[in-house]
Amino acid sequence: MKAIPGGAAPPAPTAATAIASADESLGLVLDALGGILTVLSRYPIDLPDRSGEDISRELSRWHRHVTLGYPLEEQAQGSLGVHDRDWDGVVRTIAEQRRDESKYVDSSINELRDALWACVETVHNAVKVDQTIDVTTETQMERAKVALKRMQTGSIKSEVVGAVLAIEGALQTRREQQQEQYVSLATKLDRLGKQLEEARRESTTDVLTGIGNRKLFDVMAQRALQMFSLGRQPVVLLMIDMDKLKMVNDMYGHQSGDVAIQNLGKALSRTFLRQSDVLCRLGGDEFAAILHNTDWKMAQALAKRLQEQLSSMPAPHPSMEFSVGASIGVAQLEIHEEVEEWVARADKALYKAKQNGRERVCVADGLLTRPA
Repeated sequence: MKAIPGGAAPPAPTAATAIASADESLGLVLDALGGILTVLSRYPIDLPDRSGEDISRELSRWHRHVTLGYPLEEQAQGSLGVHDRDWDGVVRTIAEQRRDESKYVDSSINELRDALWACVETVHNAVKVDQTIDVTTETQMERAKVALKRMQTGSIKSEVVGAVLAIEGALQTRREQQQEQYVSLATKLDRLGKQLEEARRESTTDVLTGIGNRKLFDVMAQRALQMFSLGRQPVVLLMIDMDKLKMVNDMYGHQSGDVAIQNLGKALSRTFLRQSDVLCRLGGDEFAAILHNTDWKMAQALAKRLQEQLSSMPAPHPSMEFSVGASIGVAQLEIHEEVEEWVARADKALYKAKQNGRERVCVADGLLTRPA
């Protein structure tokens, strides 16, 4: 062995050095595990069957056991060695605790979401009642005006007409105040609702296309109606039906048909980019889109853009010699309209588009004739 010039040779490692190094490493691991257990016990979540204090005490007990060797049984004496401690037990305890917390949080989010939309539905029903009362009151006011105009006594006529006008003014002021409150509430609920909707995305997603399914459409169509009754912002429904899908299935197989359906799903996602746009596959070759803050004219232009996107997609089968397009019906939600009526108008417009030669966009009756 050569000597190192100018210095002594380093000491050879011994068994005692190796043991000390192993003990030091084990100490670091135990310190890290103890830190994790300390954090978990310091910020527990109250669960339905266990309080946060009970959970904190349980985790503190495991902390003393794995880091210091304290026995899990309180009556036991002495300290346990590293190999005698219940390592499987601490892993199982932490895993069960986190699983119970996850279930509780998911359940709480679902309950909060349901309560939120129950609130929206309640306000929606109240708005409908107010609107009915207002219509009745206005009818009676018109009758009173007509009757009073026929009276000959000028002073009585003037005073009563003045009273009627004052009542009308009060009703109008009340309506304006309520509408402001409803718009504010709708904005807040819409913001919170978007956050909470993440909780159930998996159960409302169409497996083939990755967009929403029929379950999502049924929920969001009703909510669109409720939000419209509060904020009065325009909302449009597009009913979309793929043309020639049966021909694709018959000539090139259902796998090519699935590709055609996926192409339409991709075209929808590339056309309607806003987070508020609701895109769904209702089943087979039927799709729907709910567009908030959009009137029928803008929706008509977007529907044509959707058709352009679909036509630019690759053919579902390499040897296909014809294109696969889509027919679209457009219906803007109207005051006092229910979801079933809204869908029926959009379906009727879709049927008209197919009758006119397919790959057409038709707007539901009642909107085309509305004065600008």
